[in-house]
Amino acid sequence: MILETVKSDGLAHLSYVLGDDRKGVCVVIDPRRDVDLYLDFARRADMHIIGIIETHIQSDFVSGARELAVAAGAPIYAPASEEYDFEHEALGEGDTVEVGGITLRVLETPGHSPEHISLLVEGGQGLQAPWAVFTGDTLFASEAGRPDLLGPEKAENLARQLFHSLHEKLLCLEEGTLVYPAHGEGSPCGVHIGGRDVTTIGYERQHNPRLRSQGEADFARDLLSALPPAPGYYRRVRQVNAAGPRILGCVPSLQPLSMEEFRSALDDPEAMVLDTRSIESFAGAHIPGALNIALRENFPIWAGWLIRPERRLLLVVTDENEAEIVERHLLRVGLECTVGFLHGGMSDWFEAGLPFSRMLQMSVQGLRDRVVNGRRDGLQVVDVRSRDEWEEGHIPRAKHIYLPEVSERMGELDRDRPVAVYCSTGFRAAIAASMLQANGFREVHNVPGSMKAWRAAGYPIER
Repeated sequence: MILETVKSDGLAHLSYVLGDDRKGVCVVIDPRRDVDLYLDFARRADMHIIGIIETHIQSDFVSGARELAVAAGAPIYAPASEEYDFEHEALGEGDTVEVGGITLRVLETPGHSPEHISLLVEGGQGLQAPWAVFTGDTLFASEAGRPDLLGPEKAENLARQLFHSLHEKLLCLEEGTLVYPAHGEGSPCGVHIGGRDVTTIGYERQHNPRLRSQGEADFARDLLSALPPAPGYYRRVRQVNAAGPRILGCVPSLQPLSMEEFRSALDDPEAMVLDTRSIESFAGAHIPGALNIALRENFPIWAGWLIRPERRLLLVVTDENEAEIVERHLLRVGLECTVGFLHGGMSDWFEAGLPFSRMLQMSVQGLRDRVVNGRRDGLQVVDVRSRDEWEEGHIPRAKHIYLPEVSERMGELDRDRPVAVYCSTGFRAAIAASMLQANGFREVHNVPGSMKAWRAAGYPIER
């Protein structure tokens, strides 16, 4: 038997290849869009992909089920739902999918979404009783899935369904049953997902704080009150996955653009420069109007949240290898309109004698002098962290504008007065600062280290 976990960094997405190596067959569960990795794994393991299984209609990434089905010539299995608009084999309670000597038995576990299923694993070499369950977005390590992604009007009912799915289906399994969820720590699909990618039913029954509620009403109230805002691209991606994502054939090769091609592409009113270099490199010099989302852990989430899918993206990257990584991240959140990347990077831009901008940096010491010690000089201090982070403590006299709200709320700020932007470390602040600068704010400062540095320096905090 073979069980391989495929982790997609940035989205904390977990997909799986489960196979019977003696029979030479396997299935892929909840695949991501760039499917070459699954095909390569099956080829190296000398296995034939005989099925692709979706536990639900995903919202946080574009599914690779159709892509892989075409490439492998295998059927798609998915939960019964009228939302699906492509060919698949519908699965319901008690249905099975045979993978050589392994059986996947369907448990209907609605709550995160109405059509959600989990897959109980039976059999395998030396294994007869059920020994594992693929829970999708129903049960995570130390957390449960969020039930609010279809809107507030459906959240209460879905939360109550989730309670019953957890307590009447999953927690009825043997304590030693291994739990393989679709997401790990850092995914917005759960509030506080633990750091373990694999857990057990017994451990979660004993230690998962979300499972301590005394009834469905308490569970629904506690879970819904804890939820942060869902990334704005989730609703769009769910619609794409229900309709069936466009077949790519392969990950498109990103085009290196000459200076002339890059500048010509900028004439398109939907063109947008996305600079994925480090915060420090962007601050030193960047193309005027560029959006800076540094290629860090949460890059795809913020790219999906802040960039409209119709925007034609012109990339400025550190090197060509980074360009391919960025392209894969963008495709996974449904951003398909990347034109190419500036071949010579900012060096070519400089040598062409073209104008560039800088991003001002303000230390926490400088910020303290202007805010706490009275030398404010008209400075506007903006905190772009989440509401929960803000309420845990913020810099005195700061204004709270959550990063996804910056575009629609920047009118609350004075473009002619200086602005200092901070978050927890400076990553989200740099994104927001680049947005303000691109929209005509005359003096914008990012605060490196941000709240982490402010706390480390022992400076005062308001609550």
